[in-house]
Amino acid sequence: MSLNVFTTESVGVRNHIAIYIETDPCTDSGWLHHVTGTILNGMDYTPRPTCNPKGLPEYVPDSQKKIATINEGDLDRFGEECCLVVPPPRPQVTLGGKRLYPDIPLYRCGHWLKDVEKLAFEKGIFKQL
Repeated sequence: MSLNVFTTESVGVRNHIAIYIETDPCTDSGWLHHVTGTILNGMDYTPRPTCNPKGLPEYVPDSQKKIATINEGDLDRFGEECCLVVPPPRPQVTLGGKRLYPDIPLYRCGHWLKDVEKLAFEKGIFKQL
């Protein structure tokens, strides 16, 4: 069975972006694949089951975009070969806001997501629309 893959945003000091895979259209639920944390402490890959993000209070209106489809049998591959392979953002600033690596651009959740998305397409896990 082919499942829909979306990007979605939630409100924050900086809006947070994640990948939502709709695994059960009947209950409008699925899995959110994202990194959580800060560029102060670093981030971790923290997938979780969720209802459709459109129904959550922190959802940014009109931000959910369908980007691909995925075969149900490739869900584990996506997590193992893409989400766990792309390193999450590491600590990049001090408490005072000084950059730890001034010669390297900041790497945030949106950058991680784009790298995961690109890898999933390269491996044929995500299918073009």
